[in-house]
Amino acid sequence: MKPGMKRNQLLIWSLTILSMVVIVLISHSHTFPFLPAIAQTSKPSPISPPSSPPGSPSPASSPTPFPPVPVTPSALPSPLAPPASDATPLPLGGTYQDSARRFKVGVLENYKVSPLAGSVLIESPDGSLAYTVVPQSQPLGNPIGLIAGYDNSESLAKIATTVFQRGEGFQPTPARPEAGGGAVMDWTGTLTIGGNAQPVRGVILVRPSAQTILLLLIAATQAGQDQIPGALSALATSLEAIQ
Repeated sequence: MKPGMKRNQLLIWSLTILSMVVIVLISHSHTFPFLPAIAQTSKPSPISPPSSPPGSPSPASSPTPFPPVPVTPSALPSPLAPPASDATPLPLGGTYQDSARRFKVGVLENYKVSPLAGSVLIESPDGSLAYTVVPQSQPLGNPIGLIAGYDNSESLAKIATTVFQRGEGFQPTPARPEAGGGAVMDWTGTLTIGGNAQPVRGVILVRPSAQTILLLLIAATQAGQDQIPGALSALATSLEAIQ
């Protein structure tokens, strides 16, 4: 397959996902419908008595209540989580900062940046690998993924799965905690162009802060799959909530 065709196919696949994300963001006023439900689920007993949690910030507006989602974080087996990726990081050529000052993320060297409504699409020159960051407001008064002493990866994975599950053939693997306080999950999917299906795979990094949950999705065709670990290593270090 010609590089130009690969680039166009991955771009179409990425934009399809992003268009769905934009619809979700607009229809729910930038708040995922299931976030309040996850925040209200019961919490397990910690390994050791936790210290008093810090006060939670209050976003400007409260999300609309939605039916509960049965997600319960489990206790951490270890106080230290591994890095999102231990691969040698790909070189960065700069940093992208969201125009609304919600997040910033590294731009891999020679990659093209395409700002989109509520997000950004960053792609390799040959289109074999692309990534996007989707920021999401935390629910009012009870943020997700910030419970000290717990493995919050299951709750964070639920957020990512709900957003990206509409992607063609989207299949996530179980999430794992990462050193940045978030969760990482690998995923596979398919891309069908002209009746021909080809595999697409990647990784999702979900990282919470007091006011925002950032979802970093990396997607690659077969030609770019070897670059995923290095891309994740570089981007996990550079991904940061601004607010």
